[in-house]
Amino acid sequence: MGARLPLRAAGLCVIGLAATWTLAALVPIVHWHDAVALNDFTQLGRPRIDRLANGLLGLLDPLLYTLWALLLVAIALLRRRPRVALAAAIVLPAAPLSTELLKPLLAHPHARAGYQWVGAASWPSGHATAAMTLVLCALLVAPHRLRPTIAVLGSAFAVAVGFSLLILAWHMPSDVLGGYLLAALFGSLALAALRTAEARRPAGTRRRGQAFALSDRPLPPRSAAARGFPNRWHGEDLLAPAIIAVAGTLMLVVVVLLRATQVANFADEHHLIVLAAASIAALAALICSALTLELRR
Repeated sequence: MGARLPLRAAGLCVIGLAATWTLAALVPIVHWHDAVALNDFTQLGRPRIDRLANGLLGLLDPLLYTLWALLLVAIALLRRRPRVALAAAIVLPAAPLSTELLKPLLAHPHARAGYQWVGAASWPSGHATAAMTLVLCALLVAPHRLRPTIAVLGSAFAVAVGFSLLILAWHMPSDVLGGYLLAALFGSLALAALRTAEARRPAGTRRRGQAFALSDRPLPPRSAAARGFPNRWHGEDLLAPAIIAVAGTLMLVVVVLLRATQVANFADEHHLIVLAAASIAALAALICSALTLELRR
């Protein structure tokens, strides 16, 4: 349960952030496809959908976001996880605030398709970062048995926020991807710091109780440790990614079965929205599943 894997994940997030911005800002064909995908998303807007999207994004207004953050920190303290509480107290404000620093530094003009226009200082999305940061901190704070459920619901929430940003033309698709990756970077660094702190704590403290430990998962039987497999994943460890995959597949099947012709025609005419939506959903599911699996090691 060392910090090596979280640090590797943080490195991958940095690479992903650099690649996302470079492609969206400096590669003309990606630059244009980003704008076309945004325009396609806005065509999904309807008065009812727009109200729902605005209501969802309203949950991430500064005041409400602060309340969610304080709630997560309070839960960690009530569960006697002071290190987790401290990590959440740092990550929850730091991740969204970092977007406000990066936006003017990495501002770049966007291509325009249709009537929608997004300002140059939009990468990465602060709302996408905030949504994913809340989900990742909730996974850190929650008991291990609740983490699969939180991962499923949290990834759905993050995806819904991302789609809402695009339907309302608040951000480009690349902005949403950048927001997810930035949140994942902070989450990975927080987990690495927590693992390092655990490793430096005297072994006797760990045996006396787990009041200060990151995970409250029951320790494996001694026989399993004796066989050299103390950190192997159990069958239940794959629950979160399995549920995410099955739920996503079932939703897709239901939509296709109910409106096969409409879906086929729309996908044929707007293939970029399919690619953008799949990329956003896949990245959110990957981030939530990866953290859930790592926390259960």
